[in-house]
Amino acid sequence: LALLVGVVALSVNAFQLPSSAGLGHRPSLRAPVSGVSRPQVWTLAGSISQHDSPPKQLPKLPTTFHALRADAVGSSFRDVATIKEEPMPEPGEGEVLVKVRFAGINGGCETFRSRGEAGFEGNKNKPDGFHLGAEGAGTVVRTGPGVEKFSVGEDVLFIGGAFAEYAIVNSATLIKVKEASKEAVGLRVSATTSWGAVFSSGQASKGKVVLVTAGAGAAGSFAVQFAKQAGCTVVATTSSQAKAVALCKLGCDHIINYKTRDVDEVLKDKFPDGVDVVIEHVGGKMLQTAINNCKEGGKVVIVGYISQYPHNAESERDGTLLEVSEMMWTRETREINGVTVTGAIYQGMEDIAKGRNKVVEAFESGQLRSLVDAREFRGLESIPDAVEHMLSGTTIGKVVVEV
Repeated sequence: LALLVGVVALSVNAFQLPSSAGLGHRPSLRAPVSGVSRPQVWTLAGSISQHDSPPKQLPKLPTTFHALRADAVGSSFRDVATIKEEPMPEPGEGEVLVKVRFAGINGGCETFRSRGEAGFEGNKNKPDGFHLGAEGAGTVVRTGPGVEKFSVGEDVLFIGGAFAEYAIVNSATLIKVKEASKEAVGLRVSATTSWGAVFSSGQASKGKVVLVTAGAGAAGSFAVQFAKQAGCTVVATTSSQAKAVALCKLGCDHIINYKTRDVDEVLKDKFPDGVDVVIEHVGGKMLQTAINNCKEGGKVVIVGYISQYPHNAESERDGTLLEVSEMMWTRETREINGVTVTGAIYQGMEDIAKGRNKVVEAFESGQLRSLVDAREFRGLESIPDAVEHMLSGTTIGKVVVEV
């Protein structure tokens, strides 16, 4: 849910191109990728050089591709999402072209992007529309001038315009991975956000008690693991037995099903002195409960507020006295009854780079699990369903679409 780390990078990834075709009429464009003939390398004497390496073959690309776009803002993601056919772009200075394999679903982010709200107000003033999607995993197929750290054929994680068959991406925002898998997708936003919330902003350390709300979600499941790795006692809230089982497997120490137990009562009983750190994803009454049960000098890090997102009916939205949306998107920090409440995930740019490296290192060494929701989605046309599924409150881990 949390995309504060990624929002800054989104603008550099957008490209505006002419478009056509509707969401319900997606033409097939899955042309096989074939190599091009390798040119001969000649010496001055006219014979083939045995010492000069021939240029690398580049994968042959189609002339057009499909992307999920919005012509203008609307009431919901489904309301604005349309599949468009666009000409294949060439990467510019410092950019790469990525063939997208998997895209991650961030329901709140896509809702606000589609509505032009919160961190996406600028979308209201884009006459040519805008691309949809945030985090993705894929393979570099072209590099622009000045790109030195990435090569054609390498698998990467990226952010911006992920709901597409191909995406132009600023190479400075890429993360190199061994494989662009569905499990890797959530590392780019969800895991790096959680690392920042736990370590950079939350300053979690051995012996502390950390409360993670919505612990079985994508960001929540990463936060639980990071807090355990820091040597903390970890408490998580969740809404079903299946989610509780998933949290147990991640090593969570205390699990509270808020559908059957009163979270405030359980926390006061188990931790009468309060918890040290809260990684908060829910907002509303849950946020207020978290603040009330955080010890003096403790910290509440706001990562999301799904109970107050606009997909909820007006009468069902879980309110709070705090302007939680403003706090999160502006990274505001307040002191409330001796507790620090903040929307700042990272303390500085150095921590962001450190977090990226730590996340990938932990994942590829087997020290970090990436939970992927069991429901499968394939193709751009399935993404509106995937967004609504992610917002349903029934998911475990990251909702991923195979593009």
